[in-house]
Amino acid sequence: MKRYWPVLRHWSIISLFFLGFAFPVYADWNSFIINYNKNLYGKGSQTWQIASYDANWVYFANKNGMLQFDGSSWNVFALHNHSDVRSVLPSTSQKCIYVGGINEFGYFKPGKGGKLVYVCMSDSIPDSNRFIGNVWRIHENDNILYIQGDGKILKYLNGKYTAIDAAAKIECSAMVNGVLYIGTDYGVYVLVGNTFFPLQGAESLMSKRIRGIIPHGKGVIVVTAYDGLFYCDGGVTRPFLTGAETFLRDNEVFCVASSGNQIALGTVHKGIILVNKQTLVTKYFNENNGLQNNTVLSMAFDRSHNLWAGLDSGIDYICLNSSLTNLYTYPYSFGTGYAAFLHNDFLYLGTNRGLYYVKYPVVMNDNLPDIKPVGHSSGQVWNLCKIGDDLFCLHDRGLFLVKGSEMERIGNISGTWTCEQIMGKKNQMFVGVYDGMYVLEKQNGSWKVSHKIEGLFDSCRFFEQESSRVIWVFNSDKTLRVELSADLKRTENIKSYGVTKGFPSEREIYVSKLNHKIYFATPKGAYEYNDKSDCMQHSKEIDNLLNGTTTYSRLLEFNNHVISLSHKEICIANLRNYKKGAATVVVPIELPGVELVQGAEKIVPLNDSLMVIPNDYGFAMLKVPALKTKKDYSRSMFVRKVFVSYPKDSLVYIGNFLGEKEKPRIPYAHNSIRIEYAISSFTQGEEVSYQYRLNGGEWSDFTVSLTKEYSNLPEGDYVFEVKAVFLDGSNSADTFSFQILPPWYRTGIAYAIYLVLFLLALWYVYRWDDSRVKRKKEQVVFEKDKEIHHLEKEYEKEKTIKERQIMELEKEKLEYDLQHKSQEMANLMINFVRKNEMLTEIKADLYKVVSSMKGDGTRDAKQMLLVVNNKIDANIQSDELLKRIEDQFDLI
Repeated sequence: MKRYWPVLRHWSIISLFFLGFAFPVYADWNSFIINYNKNLYGKGSQTWQIASYDANWVYFANKNGMLQFDGSSWNVFALHNHSDVRSVLPSTSQKCIYVGGINEFGYFKPGKGGKLVYVCMSDSIPDSNRFIGNVWRIHENDNILYIQGDGKILKYLNGKYTAIDAAAKIECSAMVNGVLYIGTDYGVYVLVGNTFFPLQGAESLMSKRIRGIIPHGKGVIVVTAYDGLFYCDGGVTRPFLTGAETFLRDNEVFCVASSGNQIALGTVHKGIILVNKQTLVTKYFNENNGLQNNTVLSMAFDRSHNLWAGLDSGIDYICLNSSLTNLYTYPYSFGTGYAAFLHNDFLYLGTNRGLYYVKYPVVMNDNLPDIKPVGHSSGQVWNLCKIGDDLFCLHDRGLFLVKGSEMERIGNISGTWTCEQIMGKKNQMFVGVYDGMYVLEKQNGSWKVSHKIEGLFDSCRFFEQESSRVIWVFNSDKTLRVELSADLKRTENIKSYGVTKGFPSEREIYVSKLNHKIYFATPKGAYEYNDKSDCMQHSKEIDNLLNGTTTYSRLLEFNNHVISLSHKEICIANLRNYKKGAATVVVPIELPGVELVQGAEKIVPLNDSLMVIPNDYGFAMLKVPALKTKKDYSRSMFVRKVFVSYPKDSLVYIGNFLGEKEKPRIPYAHNSIRIEYAISSFTQGEEVSYQYRLNGGEWSDFTVSLTKEYSNLPEGDYVFEVKAVFLDGSNSADTFSFQILPPWYRTGIAYAIYLVLFLLALWYVYRWDDSRVKRKKEQVVFEKDKEIHHLEKEYEKEKTIKERQIMELEKEKLEYDLQHKSQEMANLMINFVRKNEMLTEIKADLYKVVSSMKGDGTRDAKQMLLVVNNKIDANIQSDELLKRIEDQFDLI
């Protein structure tokens, strides 16, 4: 130690020399702090480590489990043994989130529907190395995983674990430039291979309680609990002086985080101290200026260079990179801010409680500004105005002239709003009051009430002069153009202007003067008076100069710049260059701690780069940013959750850090879905408009709703698109694809069944038709057979009849034949009888022949024989006839 003493002494002298010049006389105002109460994430108290996967996902090692925050919603994930989660490490190379608890460690990865699924790694470790106590840190380098327990390191490579004993309690560990450092009760060690070796030149740290190790230059800065910071480069160890060594010693440092030149040191008793390593400028954050709890257990910077703080109770987000800061906060509040004015190196602050002042630039003592009340100012302060060298306080109780830490009343005026020097009259001014307007005059160095203007009885809260005799006045519900008499004692003409005269509304009108011309701030942009038409008209030149047509709460001119103020944004543009299209600075009011006072919106420029904004919580300071600002990493649009909403809510998708989106297939019976979307914004205050569409249809109107429901969707493939449109005109979009399955009766299987049934039906129809044809044929055959049978029967019947008729006929014929035969027989018999007679006759003739031949007459005899011969032939026929008679007789 002695050999390093000259070096240490030399370094200490140099550091103290620079510290004398490094500390500013004043500090910046306090950064806004966004508080996340533990009730938001399951009431888990201690948060032991914080890490981001990218700009949109932050993970916390919490008593209740691993917390996930996407800027919109919190989720809690437990380990298998439900122990406290001590460490968390998002791994981009392995695309998972490593976590460590008590005797357990593993990782989370997105599973089905994007839900994180836990895989326990410690279950595969042999029992001899499994019980390592609290897993306080997990480090990753070159595909090697280092798990830091209470007294040992587990080295995981290629599926194998190697236990490396530290031979001491490990207080902290850090991976710096690929080298694993550990802090123990015996000093700082580095891991070489599988063995720990003491850090060379760091012997002086052996007796100190080490809380953290961070990279710096060619070495590291070692942070101790009570003894400050030390720089070690592997050869020499020397104190790294911050100028806050007493603070660090008294409040016990517990954790450290670094980003660029910033070192954040979390303490047990007094919150956080932020140190700039180059300038050694310090900032403090504790319960006095917005921290929920003074015991800080963990910290981490995000990509936006803002600081997360894990407290003993709650989690806070410190907006270090915001252009807005605040002067004070609860519980050290001085009231709602209404007016501010920088006068004689004092910043005067008007609130609902009275008038206060503070030396400017503001000096912060333990994060609290040295704000003091102005004597006799208790009550509502409405405005602060300067005329010449005099500063006036416009108060509910009257008009007051501010003189340092006191103020004196002017006249018996009560209820004053604002005042303004009369154009062309150096020693006269108008004072607007609750029920009209006064004229005051400066006589012998003192302001006196001259008179109240007759005929003007309306409240004159806001007014501007068109000329010394023409005043534009706006109160809560109307805008008046007031013409005064030459002596300014009475009104000569009062005319009201509203919707019928061109204004977009009757209310929320604010009159202002820009570049010697009267303009009006309205909910629909800037308007101006057209004296030719005696109407109001839209002022395109002012809207084009600013951020397009938008809602303006106030318009004012400062140093040749026009400034517009609304509840959403502040726009600043060069008034002289508007015709050249000069660029405009647009500053969104993105913090929830800046809520403008409704109806009393105001912005007070201190110079070209600093402006005071009175608000509901006090006063904010705007540091005007450059036109080109760094990318805001925390404004990414994403689909957060998708639910099937019928018949009851059922989660089918949840956003995850990998952005993996499986295309869900939703049954037709559940064809109503609800989609939740949001931007990943940790500052929460900027107003964002959203548009969405389905399947490439028309974009919806702008909305601030964060959900969209669709019901009774027909089957098919869908792509839901949503985009966030920010105040500066930029946008961020995301998509989600899903499929509505057809009903069971329109599925492929159903159609296959239908086809089979159709084929079966065709087959059945064919068979039926074939059977029908066969039956028809059979029927035809049957009918034919029946007909034939009938015909046969008819035929038989007819045949029978015919036969009967035939029989009758035959009978008749027979009878006829019989009769005929009988007749014939009779005839035959007659013929036979005649034959006999003939034969008898022949016989007689023969006798004659014989008798004749006995004579001489031979010739005659021959003649007689010829006749006999003929008779004999005829007789032969008679023999045939006889035979016929016999036959007929046989028939009969």
